[in-house]
Amino acid sequence: MDRLGGELPMDRYEPPQDLAASESAYSRYRELVDDWAGFCAALEQPLLPCIRVNTGRISRQDLIALLHEEGFDPQPVPWHAEALTVGGGFRPGCHWGFIAGLFQPQEAASMLPAALLDPRPGERALDLCAAPGNKTAQIADALGNRGTVVANDAKRGRHGALSQTLKRLGVVNVAQTVRDGQGMPWEVGTFDRVLVDAPCSCEGTFRKNALAAEATPEPFRERLSRLQQRLLHRGLEMTRAGGTLVYATCTFAPEENEAVVAAALERFGGAVELLPARVPGLHLEPGLEAWGGQRFGPALARCGRLWPHHNDTGGFFVAVFRRLEPGRGQADPEPVAADPDAQSRLAVFRDAFGVPESVLAGLTAFYEGRKYTRIVASDQRPPRAAIREGAGLPAVRAESRWPKPATAAALALGPHARRQVLEVDAAEAAAFMRRRAVVPGPERRPEGPEGGYVLVRYRGYPIGVGEQRRGAIQSLFPKAWGPKGSERLYGLEPAGEGPA
Repeated sequence: MDRLGGELPMDRYEPPQDLAASESAYSRYRELVDDWAGFCAALEQPLLPCIRVNTGRISRQDLIALLHEEGFDPQPVPWHAEALTVGGGFRPGCHWGFIAGLFQPQEAASMLPAALLDPRPGERALDLCAAPGNKTAQIADALGNRGTVVANDAKRGRHGALSQTLKRLGVVNVAQTVRDGQGMPWEVGTFDRVLVDAPCSCEGTFRKNALAAEATPEPFRERLSRLQQRLLHRGLEMTRAGGTLVYATCTFAPEENEAVVAAALERFGGAVELLPARVPGLHLEPGLEAWGGQRFGPALARCGRLWPHHNDTGGFFVAVFRRLEPGRGQADPEPVAADPDAQSRLAVFRDAFGVPESVLAGLTAFYEGRKYTRIVASDQRPPRAAIREGAGLPAVRAESRWPKPATAAALALGPHARRQVLEVDAAEAAAFMRRRAVVPGPERRPEGPEGGYVLVRYRGYPIGVGEQRRGAIQSLFPKAWGPKGSERLYGLEPAGEGPA
């Protein structure tokens, strides 16, 4: 999470020639680190690209094979079953598999909080500080794309990135809210799992951005600490008895980590307890029991500190709470009610594209606005419409001559289509993602009416929707999803090849 919701610059910081011998924002932690020279050497090295596999669409082993074929060097992250680091010049955001929702770029360290949260199918989860959505999608995947995830962020402008992530990945069990997390309404209900990935001073992101190297002024850190405490307290109140809350930051500062956790333990007393924050195969140092003359107590050793030099990652802090007594949240809302007209429009996937009824079962269609019908997991219990910003995925455009599938729903349901499908090669896929027409021969052209719609797939994976026009398939790929200008589409276009 960034500093109080502000955007972080993504240009890499150029460290001093000898960081270990220099004074920097990190010098205050010299006595905490077991290997100061190794810590500084790790900070001076850029991270390899890391991705989380969208297991609802492709297995990790199949993605490894696919990337190997394309000349990249994917390596499993030993402690996380869905994560890969990828060498060989890989640029995740420019690869066709990212656009098709096969994976999400996500630094390995940032996968730790949701891994410790350990959400299970059928549960209700809250991501209190959710944008840009990487951890939200990780939680939704762990729930099997069913149940309920409420993704909240205080800044409306940050929800665009969150929405795009959910649409590409085909997530139907998430509802979004725009609320100050310190005052999240009690009407959203209670939760089995709550993630508080709090705004922080971001010192652990040094290997990705420049801002992390700047010293944090003490008044600003005090302000952060007060905000973090209020977010954590609200999250704990919304956790059911027996539920789990993970508090996380990407900073090394004890004032934002152990001090915040200790304040929560003091406030909630016997209503909560700390669980060991440990993951098999990952080196996590214990939390601090004291710092700067302040004693936090032996329980804080159950927290986890992720130092960059131990696992070749960024830095993170995590604490795992169990709620022992009921909190203050109200009864859970009811599931979204199906709209008969919206549900009937969803039938286009069955009737026109041959998607089996069994695949559509468990999805509820409704209107949120009149432009598109939307689909959610039928067991989702989102906040009521007056509180939420949106729920589920756009599915079918409401007003068009032929029912037009939304790209998000085409990517989610298209693997199961048996009719009106065009399988394309690499050159055609690149053209399609650049919004150019594809002209298949008569033997490949799908049957269907002029002006009707076609699901387009590459290597069996849906990449969007096309429209039949005079023997060609006109690309309806969203402008916002495709490559910009002369950006190369990795995995589809040879080096040096760009738009015509």
